[in-house]
Amino acid sequence: MHIVIFGAGAIGCYAGGSWCGAVAKAGGRITLVGRKSTLDPIADNGLHLSGSGSTAIAPDALAVTDDPQVLRDADLIVLAMKAHALPKAIKDIRAIAKTQAPILSLLNGLAPIRTLRDAFPDRDCIAGMVPFNVVWQDQARLHRTGPGEIAVQSHAATEWLAKSGTAVALHDDLTPTQYGKLLLNLANPVNALAGIPLYDMLLDPGYRQVMGQALKEALHVYDRAGIEWAQVGPNNPRLAFHMLRAPTWLFKAIVLRKQALDRKSMTSMAEDLRAGRLSEIDILSGEIARLGRTHAIATPVNDSLVRLVKSVETGDRKSGLSARQLRDEIKR
Repeated sequence: MHIVIFGAGAIGCYAGGSWCGAVAKAGGRITLVGRKSTLDPIADNGLHLSGSGSTAIAPDALAVTDDPQVLRDADLIVLAMKAHALPKAIKDIRAIAKTQAPILSLLNGLAPIRTLRDAFPDRDCIAGMVPFNVVWQDQARLHRTGPGEIAVQSHAATEWLAKSGTAVALHDDLTPTQYGKLLLNLANPVNALAGIPLYDMLLDPGYRQVMGQALKEALHVYDRAGIEWAQVGPNNPRLAFHMLRAPTWLFKAIVLRKQALDRKSMTSMAEDLRAGRLSEIDILSGEIARLGRTHAIATPVNDSLVRLVKSVETGDRKSGLSARQLRDEIKR
């Protein structure tokens, strides 16, 4: 089994690093495909994982390359890039990979797996979901925050992964879990617009208010549209909505204590905006807005978050909005 993790950034490198030992023992191998700036330090120094135990991966345990031609030899393609890079990945897979190689998507949201299945109707496209966040601490150190295992749809390839001893959870139907993860991801645009560490943002009742409004709106859409969803993480989203409105001392004691957040970490969307990159807003708050339009349900809060993030992407405004500024923009 040759597993190619295509578009390996923080999530892809973490998955490759955490899986490589079990995969090698089962007779398989893993190749990371990504930017040279990301992968060269791993080739030179190996990789150190923390946050769920501490693991050191030797430099020769993972093959790394920036050349997509390695897809020719893939038995399983694992996609770990951002959603806006998916069209290019689809072109590369179509041009290079063997037709029988299944694709496992670890991308956020529900839109990417729909896109893949439309693009490859004759290829097995497998849904996956990462319940935790991963941040770089330096060029060869990755730290995860949050509990859980990577969830994957049951398929011969993912069953092989599970039997090899990799930390994956098999699901017959991953869709409810994906909808549950989407609720968690509604914190991303708020953090991106605030432009401060997630921990500091959650200590501010104003930012929590906006998060609560976006979450309440999404739950209303789910209820009205008859969407089944499963809890992801330690906190039930319906309870979390009420806890977001609690006094800061109570929120800190009950919610933040469970999250065990890195004090300096920010969401990937916040990092993208800070670096001038496109975000995944269309598949997060944009997915809630799309569902609202489909079922004739107003989604003014998530609509506003989409509008504001896109205005930062285009340079029409800067991130770093105070909680009051963000609340005022939501009310417009």
